[in-house]
Amino acid sequence: MDYDEDSAADEAYQTCVSYIVEHAPIERDDTVVDVGTGTGIVALELASKCDRVLGRDIDDEWLRYAREKAAERGVENVSFDHGSFREPNVEEAVDVVVASYALYMAYDEGGEGTLRAAIEGISSLNPRHLVVADKMFFGPPEPRGGYETLPRMGTVANLLADTGFTLTDVEIVSGSAGVLVASRTSG
Repeated sequence: MDYDEDSAADEAYQTCVSYIVEHAPIERDDTVVDVGTGTGIVALELASKCDRVLGRDIDDEWLRYAREKAAERGVENVSFDHGSFREPNVEEAVDVVVASYALYMAYDEGGEGTLRAAIEGISSLNPRHLVVADKMFFGPPEPRGGYETLPRMGTVANLLADTGFTLTDVEIVSGSAGVLVASRTSG
């Protein structure tokens, strides 16, 4: 798919994915949810690090493609199903939630209120850790050419805090992309 080719060519995205794989607080027996999984790039990378990965997305074509990639690679501990930030469609206990290059779209769609609802939705899974690798401003806002509106890192951090998380790691990849790792501080 073009999405996989575009992602492979996006240096900031690749750096974020590498950071997730190398530094996310994922343990061997964990169940990880990859919300906004797209074509399964991150979910398939994380499969060797944990017991199960549940990829969730709203795009049926991407989910079909992610399933095909998992089957081609013989990855059996990953499943892909329909789900969103607000309604992740996960009924089992979750240890870690990962959202990569998808959460910013909630902000672009409806501002802070929509982003808050998205973070509250994934927080409702009650994970031990939440990893957000995404587009957001880590410094002064940069001109984006009018095609997308990004939140500030502080806005995302405050919304995570409002849902019971504390930032434990921040990896700035560029002025408008990076990784936030947050741990649950309250039940």
